[in-house]
Amino acid sequence: MLRTAGVGAAAAVVLAACGNDSPPEARPVVVGDPWAAMTPEELVAEYPGPRVDIISRDNTFQPQDVEVAAGTLVVWTNRGRNEHDILPVEGDAWGVEPEDFPPGAVYAVLFDEPGTVPYFCSIHGTHDIGMVGSITVTPA
Repeated sequence: MLRTAGVGAAAAVVLAACGNDSPPEARPVVVGDPWAAMTPEELVAEYPGPRVDIISRDNTFQPQDVEVAAGTLVVWTNRGRNEHDILPVEGDAWGVEPEDFPPGAVYAVLFDEPGTVPYFCSIHGTHDIGMVGSITVTPA
């Protein structure tokens, strides 16, 4: 079961993406993990580890591709004029739907296992063209 937290239309899923040579898989936060019960704003404000921000604008993620160390919180903020979604290219263990990611919304994923996770916005692209990005997680 994935633990979600949200305020109004903003939503966050806190989980870890795992993967080496195989497609990344997601591991839900352990029940009782203090990060799982937080709103996106609380999570972003209180997570003590490293963080990287990605801005979702209309038709692009900025930056498009990021490399982070394991244990990094990746935070997407919709600063565009339109709804977006964020979907992993493979699997469905994490991601956010358009109704939960309107302009101004925040979505965050905690990555703690090495691997590369390509993602996209299905409203403004496909798996490999248009509004696409990737997170490469390196060992801590």
